[in-house]
Parts: sequence; structure tokens; C-alpha cells
Amino acid sequence: MKLEDVAPTARALVPAAAERAEKTEEARRLLPEGERDLRDAGLFKIVQPKRFGGFELDPVSIVRATSEVARGCGSTGWCLGILAIHNWMLGLYDERAQEDVWGEDPGTLLAASFAPTGSAERVEGGIRVSGRWSFASGCDASRWMMVGAVVPSEGPIPDLRMFLVPQSEYRIDDNWHVSGLAGTGSKDIVIDGAVVPEYRAISLIDAFNGRSPGQQLYSDSPLFRVPFGTMLLFALAGPALGLARGAYEAFIERAKVRQITYSAEKVSEQAPVHVLLGEASYMMDAVDLLWERDLAEIAQQTREKHEFTMEERARHKRDVGLGLRSCHEVTVKLAAASGAHGIFKSSPIQRAVRDAQAMTTHAALDPLMGARTMGRVALGLDPATMLV
Repeated sequence: MKLEDVAPTARALVPAAAERAEKTEEARRLLPEGERDLRDAGLFKIVQPKRFGGFELDPVSIVRATSEVARGCGSTGWCLGILAIHNWMLGLYDERAQEDVWGEDPGTLLAASFAPTGSAERVEGGIRVSGRWSFASGCDASRWMMVGAVVPSEGPIPDLRMFLVPQSEYRIDDNWHVSGLAGTGSKDIVIDGAVVPEYRAISLIDAFNGRSPGQQLYSDSPLFRVPFGTMLLFALAGPALGLARGAYEAFIERAKVRQITYSAEKVSEQAPVHVLLGEASYMMDAVDLLWERDLAEIAQQTREKHEFTMEERARHKRDVGLGLRSCHEVTVKLAAASGAHGIFKSSPIQRAVRDAQAMTTHAALDPLMGARTMGRVALGLDPATMLV
């Protein structure tokens, strides 16, 4: 697959994703048939290392793919972004760890939970990991987990690591009962004393600073020069643009035939509706153009082996957070103008509102934190967050 093939390939999946959106939400997980469609289309492989059968495309590929699929189903688009970016993250590990996961089946998927809510202790044979981790999106489709924990050390900086654990050594606690992104299956993961070899763990500090084993292994690949935080932010944000576009398209489709109750007028003839659609289309285009600009710059800079400045990374975080807020605002405005039929569970607009709102609660995507980070860096202060 080439970069120009990504959007058309993802766009072809939208009708089926839309048809299954309500069922996906009720199932509270990525449906097997949805996973199959994404897998058969090759979309999980867009940023996977070529060494293991991936396409290793520019980072814009993941935004283009998720923003298309999310037009039909936000949860499916979110799972695509999560599971695809985890393939890139696995590429940051020691080559032996990548072989453990992909050696027999390069199509193996991984879920993850970064927050260091578990415990870790050094034992013979590696590091024993135990605990509970939340928000493991796509875990039902995955056969491995990446979980965060702090390894005891004497240094001033906590030794925060991500551990690779096979399916046989963890269990899923089906507790995902939520109002937004309900179909992502972002359940809890429980591990009781799994011993993880040292080579199956990476330092998150090293990953954020471009010093992971995989970044040395793939030193000739521009894709693996993209900052960890930047790559993660755009992978998570893409579905928001798809949610806004899907809601916009659904609104237009209904507005063309909708009659105003107790009136002879049609919705399509109302000037406020015309203004709403003009403003909404502008907001979506602005986000799309801004993200495409950022991602084109990132691709160019990685090809030139440019060292990303903190100002550039903060700007990317700002653009992701405030772009997400704009997309959420589009869905809210369209829902407010949708009338009583817009509150039915079968309406894609109400689902888009809830899904987009759920995205704004993600720690990495918080619009206010994105703006704050940019402001702090502009004033010469530290960013006050790792997620940049």
C-alpha cells in the first residue's frame, strides 16, 4: 500500500462501519467483522515496520485512515488508530521482543495502557509485573498487552517502563460501560505476577527522547524519527475529524427532506441552517488543513534528520487539542439543530457528539492542556507534561 491508497481504502469501509455502528456500541467492543475489514484492507499495517510486513508509511497515513473510518463509526476509527499506532510502538522495542510478538504472525495486534498503575519488582529472569490497568482500547482483538509501571531505582527520575505481556498472562475485566466511544472495548487488564524479560520492556523516558532500541534498529527509517508524543497525539486525534464529517453528512441528508413541524417551511430553506453548514464546513476544513500541514512538516523534517524543537512539539500538541475541540463543537452545533429525531439512538449525530466528547477527556488530547503547553513553552517555561 502507498500513501495515496490509504484514504480511498479506508473510505471504502465507511458504509459497512456505519451500518454496524449501533451494534458496535451495544457490543461495547470492536466487532470481529469490523476487525476483519480493517485487517483485510491492510490498515493495521500502515505504520508497522517493513521488516515485519508493514508499510511503514508517513505519519499522515494514520490520520487519513482513522478520519475516514470514523465517518461511519467513531469507535471503529478509534480502535484502528490505537491498534495501528501500537504496531509502531512495538517497533521501538528490542528486536527480540518484536520477534516474540510478530515472529510467527506479523498480523498479531497489541493493546496498551500507559499509566503506571501497576507494580514492578526485579526478580530472577526479569521483572515481575502485577496490577490493574484501565482504558485498554481494542483489547478483545489483541494477543499482547503493553502496560506501564515504575521499576524501583535509585535515580532521581522514576524508571517508567512499558512491559510486553502475552495474552496467557493477563485477563480482561469487562467493565467498559460508558457513554462515549462505547464500542472501543477499553476494558481493564489484570496481571498477577507476570515475569517479563528485560528485553521486553522499554523506558518511556528513552522513547520520548528518541533513544529506544527500535529507534536504533530502524535508524534509516524516517518514520521512527518522529517524536513519540507527536506520533501518539495524531494517531489518537484522527477520528475526531471523521466524527465531525460523518455528523455533517448525516445532517445534510436529513435536512434536505425534513419539514419544520407545524409549518409549511423546510429546514433546507432556513438561513440559520445555511450559516451553520457554512461555519461547520469551515471549521472542519481548517482542522484538516492544519493537521495536514503539521504532518507534512513532520515527514519532511524526519527525512532531513531534523531535531524537533520543543516549540515545534508544543505547536503540534496545541493543534491536536484545539483541532479536536473544533471537531467536537461541530458535532454539538449540528446536534442542537437536528430536532427531536436527533436524540434517537439510531441517529449518527448524537453518537458523534458522545464519541467526540469522550475523546476530549483523554489525558493526551485535553484541548486546554494543549493550549497551556504551547503557552508555557512560548514563555520559556518547561512544557509541564511528558505528552508532547
